[in-house]
Amino acid sequence: KDFGAIIVFVIEGQTLITELGALSYVGIWFAALLSNVVIPVPEEVVLLAFGYLAGTGHINFFILMPIVMSGLLVSDIGMYFLARKGSRLVTWFYDKFFSKRLMQKNDQWFTDHMNKIIFFSRFLVQLRFIGPFLAGQKKIPFKRFVTYDLAAIIVYVPLYTLLGLFFHSRVQAIIDNVGVVRNIALVAIGLFV
Repeated sequence: KDFGAIIVFVIEGQTLITELGALSYVGIWFAALLSNVVIPVPEEVVLLAFGYLAGTGHINFFILMPIVMSGLLVSDIGMYFLARKGSRLVTWFYDKFFSKRLMQKNDQWFTDHMNKIIFFSRFLVQLRFIGPFLAGQKKIPFKRFVTYDLAAIIVYVPLYTLLGLFFHSRVQAIIDNVGVVRNIALVAIGLFV
């Protein structure tokens, strides 16, 4: 079961890298913007793929960094303003998941630690919307929100893209080895059947 999940992950990763490699820098900006909200692949995988592409020479790393950072920042600012303005969907989400369970009991704690929540939520897989969401709901000043969110993005984006850049030569070897292992597993299953 775990082996199958690894194969699916690697194949989807390979497809993602191929798709991202065909994008212009404007397309990369939109991919960064949407990876935080829409794309069903974790944002970290997208950033690793961008680093991989920078390692192959398809993308200039120094142009890539500000483009991806600005896309993620715009996405977070959008969530912040949706939460701040009281979008129906966002308000329903807030009432259902936060106001009754967490906020009423720990309201002062959230207020006291909002800077840390904004910064560290950026590093939580699939939960990075919490910082912009709570900052908007709590009506944190926009300048304060952008300062902490941008600080987190400045650490977060280079971390993952540099990992992708560093491992770009190893990714192909991993994909090739997974392909060989998959073929061996299929032959073994075929022989067993």
